[in-house]
Amino acid sequence: MLVLLERAAPARSQTTTYARPDHALNLAGLAVQGAGVPLLGYWVATEILAVHWPHAAGSLPLGWLGAFLLNFVFVDFLYYWQHRLFHRVPQLWALHQCHHASPTLDVWAASRNSLAVNFLFVYLLVNPVLGFLCDRPEGFFAAVAVTASLDLWRHSRLPAAFAPRVLDRLLLVTPAWHHAHHSPQGEGSNFGANLALWDRLFGTARPVRTFPSEYGTRDAPAPWRQFLFPW
Repeated sequence: MLVLLERAAPARSQTTTYARPDHALNLAGLAVQGAGVPLLGYWVATEILAVHWPHAAGSLPLGWLGAFLLNFVFVDFLYYWQHRLFHRVPQLWALHQCHHASPTLDVWAASRNSLAVNFLFVYLLVNPVLGFLCDRPEGFFAAVAVTASLDLWRHSRLPAAFAPRVLDRLLLVTPAWHHAHHSPQGEGSNFGANLALWDRLFGTARPVRTFPSEYGTRDAPAPWRQFLFPW
């Protein structure tokens, strides 16, 4: 749906297009992040935690809303700090650079990542455990689904009409806000995923309502070296 909306009403005409390796990286990332990582998380919860720690299942009495907020707010807070580290620690930046090396940004680039970093994201590291512990795991994983949907949306090229100012007041990360993070000038700002609250609290906010004219990094290695780093 987002791809169709992008084609119907792009925020601006694309000045840069994907080369064939970029298309391949986008699709490879979508397969790993959209299928491989969730299946691995499901396996951890059902074949490791449920077998070796069964008495802990449902031990967090949060209710549906509490379980939802645990993921949507607390895990988002963890991701904010992890994302900052990806940009500040050279070894982690080398893993994360593949995502920022995309020459343009749209829905297809949302899952573009190096292969290894997909298994280091806080989502895989904590979601299976926290979801297993919640007494209402369906609330927790409803937030996982919303987070995944917002990830696609904030990478999209939908214009401001699809991100009204009320969303800014709700502190949601909008496409323009996240696109600024992908510009060469904005890599040190706007690290939040769901909520812009963390950037505003910790001094990394760069409020914008327009899309940048330039994307990508200037020192990125060849596409498949990005994908397979550190191998």
